[in-house]
Amino acid sequence: MLIQKIRSFEKYEDFIGELAADSSFSDPHFTFDKDNLYGSSKRRDESAFVVSENGKTEGLFVWLVLPEDQYIEMIIGLTHNEEAFSEMLSYMEKNYRGFQMDFVFNPLNTAVSRPLKARGAAFDPEQQKMMQDGAVPKISTDQIELFSEKWARQYCEFHNKETYWTAERVLADRDNFRVLLAVKEGQVQGYLDVTCSHEVNEIYDLFVNPEAAQGCGAALLAKAIELNGSHPLLVVVDVDAGEEIELYTAAGFRRMEGQNSVAASYRIP
Repeated sequence: MLIQKIRSFEKYEDFIGELAADSSFSDPHFTFDKDNLYGSSKRRDESAFVVSENGKTEGLFVWLVLPEDQYIEMIIGLTHNEEAFSEMLSYMEKNYRGFQMDFVFNPLNTAVSRPLKARGAAFDPEQQKMMQDGAVPKISTDQIELFSEKWARQYCEFHNKETYWTAERVLADRDNFRVLLAVKEGQVQGYLDVTCSHEVNEIYDLFVNPEAAQGCGAALLAKAIELNGSHPLLVVVDVDAGEEIELYTAAGFRRMEGQNSVAASYRIP
């Protein structure tokens, strides 16, 4: 199979349209926002590749590559050919030894999942997208504060460590992120990390101390929705996370049909 780096997608529109219309092979990032594909040529750290055999397109992929972090993320993965994806992975492995690779893809697409399982990738539970573009919930947000430096130590200690977007990375990208804190009697009881510079902003992390007062998570969400203004707000939630789904549903979030995804990761030897 032939792997080529490309800058234009005009020649591949039929292939893109065919896979995007197939529920088993569509890509959740493309379904959500086509700019994840078409805008990749304008973004500094992203590259697009086509895998073909005998002149026939078998796969189209967009990768985010951050050499300083030894990190790779598959932004787009359009293929119905298991061999094509395996060839693409082998190409990345050859060129980026030691890098962490993350994937978010259609859970029905076995052409992607099987090669990842063969490489021993770790899989997260299936997730669903939920969107809020309605009214701000009418609950008190008196104990919710925007991040300030006086809370830096508590926020960093409290924050989830098993994620790419650690507290330190979020704080280093303050132009893109807004951090909300639930504070009671001088103690951080919960936090919410959410983007703030896009047409559709996304909640990256919401965590509340299990011993915190009831309603703390709902108050963080209400404040995030208020500060987000007229922009839609997105969150991705495990499909079997009943309590979490109930929390977001109560705040006005609704499931986005046909955009379920699954995440996987492995480190290139």
